[in-house]
Amino acid sequence: MTAEQHTGAPVGRDVHAGAGVRRTVASRLTGRVKLVYLYGCPPRATYVKNTAYAVTVFSHTRGQETVGKYFSRGDLGRRGFAAERLSSELFGDRPWRMPVTRWHRRGFSVPRLPDAARLDLACRSMTSAERGRMGAWALDVLLEIYLAGYLHGDLQPHNVWFLDGRPVVTDFETFGRRTPGIPFLASGDITGDDPAPRDRPLDPAFDPDDDWSFHHVLGVTLDDAVQLLRRDLAASSSAADRRKLDALEGRLT
Repeated sequence: MTAEQHTGAPVGRDVHAGAGVRRTVASRLTGRVKLVYLYGCPPRATYVKNTAYAVTVFSHTRGQETVGKYFSRGDLGRRGFAAERLSSELFGDRPWRMPVTRWHRRGFSVPRLPDAARLDLACRSMTSAERGRMGAWALDVLLEIYLAGYLHGDLQPHNVWFLDGRPVVTDFETFGRRTPGIPFLASGDITGDDPAPRDRPLDPAFDPDDDWSFHHVLGVTLDDAVQLLRRDLAASSSAADRRKLDALEGRLT
């Protein structure tokens, strides 16, 4: 499947079965109260979607349009929120991480961007070379996370947005410690396998069997990205890039 043929992951509010059924005022109010109680999201926020332990809403933060993500009271919600907080503490100053506009008691807000700014949609107007560069960029981000001793767990095109012209990564609820001693190209973000127990499966960035991966959405294989990144790192004289190259080649684990 080529990048042009792929439809991308769902964007915005989910379309639920029975969407044409008219809901009563009472049922809508009951649903809103339940969302506020379970996730702690603002009562006036616009519902976007939810998972078993988190809800995404459109809201405003200090006059700015934002996207809020709020987590449930249970263990899964607490761990997902803790993963987001930890990733921000470690990488919040990196240009590749989506900035947090505000932290809430059980959630956080980030800038709201147009749907077209999401990579799996933006890539439709990219050249083959531009899509290849994005694959190499994603691999570079994963290398930086790997060298810090962690993994993202779900770095795929639908979790990359363009903010002020630069790509930024979102959705760190699967972020966590990786198992030491595993070469980068055999690590969880590449293969989906890590011996440590996880709350949910890892989604490899370049999985050829996943319709939402870089492999299918951008038409960039793991080998493509490795070759491009290897060339860039080998041409660099910085110590950080030499360390990344050593990890990419399996000399650092």
